[in-house]
Amino acid sequence: MADIRENDITSRDEDGSASVSRLAWISSGLGLLLFLGSVGVLGYEGITRGSGPPAITAVVEEVVPAGPRWLAHIRLTNDGGKTGAKVQVEGQLMAGDEALETSVAEFDYVPAGSEQKGGLFFDRDPRAHALRLRVLGYVEP
Repeated sequence: MADIRENDITSRDEDGSASVSRLAWISSGLGLLLFLGSVGVLGYEGITRGSGPPAITAVVEEVVPAGPRWLAHIRLTNDGGKTGAKVQVEGQLMAGDEALETSVAEFDYVPAGSEQKGGLFFDRDPRAHALRLRVLGYVEP
């Protein structure tokens, strides 16, 4: 193990009193800056973030084959002020006003100001039909 001596952190002045080295002052200053920066960011988020309900939207990013089925990759965005838990999303393949097929996914947790990704499986190719996404609901955590 390394031998840590008292002189590595402190030194003695001419009158015999202990003084803190420059390295210790620099380290302490950096620690203080990091602490104050963290408090500032958290305070800013607390003041500027809305307190309204989750505002969750869903969009399709891409559709890819998944074996004999099709997978629609979706992205949820929560622009609201609160988190939504157990967020349910429904995707329907539409032919005019008729729903040909429905798929549902549940997202455990969609924090305020964040994005989550997931997917919906379909037997038909979603690229050949209109794919309608709806956020059905959420639970407050």
